[in-house]
Amino acid sequence: MNEKKYHNNINIPEVSKKGYALLKEGKHQLAKECFSKILEIDRKNLYALVGMGDVLRVQKNFNDAIEYYNMALSIDPANKFAMIGLADALRGLNNLDSAIKIWEEYLNYNEYDIAILSRLGDSYRKKKEHEKALETYLRALKIDPENPYVLSGLGLLHFDTGKYEDALEYWFRLLKIEPDDIKVLTNIGNCYRKLKRYSDALKFFYKALRIDKNNFYALYGIADSYRGMKDYGKAAEYWKKILENDPYNKKILTRLGDSYRNMGELETARFYYKKAIERDFDYYAILGLGIIDKLENKFESALENLKQLKNISGINVQLALLISDCYIDMNKKELAIEVLKEAVESGYKNEEIKKRLKLLTHA
Repeated sequence: MNEKKYHNNINIPEVSKKGYALLKEGKHQLAKECFSKILEIDRKNLYALVGMGDVLRVQKNFNDAIEYYNMALSIDPANKFAMIGLADALRGLNNLDSAIKIWEEYLNYNEYDIAILSRLGDSYRKKKEHEKALETYLRALKIDPENPYVLSGLGLLHFDTGKYEDALEYWFRLLKIEPDDIKVLTNIGNCYRKLKRYSDALKFFYKALRIDKNNFYALYGIADSYRGMKDYGKAAEYWKKILENDPYNKKILTRLGDSYRNMGELETARFYYKKAIERDFDYYAILGLGIIDKLENKFESALENLKQLKNISGINVQLALLISDCYIDMNKKELAIEVLKEAVESGYKNEEIKKRLKLLTHA
């Protein structure tokens, strides 16, 4: 890329080569020193400008990386490495529109670059431009039918759009290439979980767990699959395993509370709901406390929690039914009718609400 080779007994190509080797080894500061040494001699050395951009980008110093890539492109506007680096830095800043423009421009020079097609597909997917993402991934797949990044992108795209059977096709193709990849195994498990094929899901989550016994996604998938199967005891076992590594995870504390509530162990459930709320506001933990109070005929306390949720999030079918239940049990029929009518006026066309309103108004 450059004309200068030696300066003050410094072999510029050798120093540049060393800089890239150090970068590959993760020795970022030493790599930066190599590129700086070259740029002190030759401010227009493309290898060093791009190399410095790469170091800064890997260090997530995206704005400074962009400056170096732009300096390189001012010298050589079609420089492949500067264009790719610039787009990756822009992607790091979540400026997907600008990154996409650069990748599309680059593909005008090399339409078969599968790495760039994969990046482009990923960016379209993250922007939820699903048709463009699919078109780009399939274009890449024609070039390399076994490219793991493209297969992964297609799996994620179909999962995001609720096409779980199609997603499985691509995850299984990737599994043949990477049979021990935890991400692939848990993604297959998640597809089966979404399809409510919980036994199939468990097979893959357990495979992932055998590779990494503390993997959050495997543990979560197992617990949630047992929850779907209504085996709340087994679900609780695995929610607890997650808490061993992440004891303050309020979502998991709430799920554990739900498991104990469904098993009828209300005091244990209350304990975990309260632990979740101690961390931060949690809608479902407060809902769980409201349901427990209702089950224990503590209607005033139940209403306090349920009305708190209604004030924060508005009325919904579940809250309308629970609140009206409390009022009915308290012999406050008019208040029960009022909350059910509020749900109907808010646009909810739930059959249970309609049925209950009819019974109350004609009683």
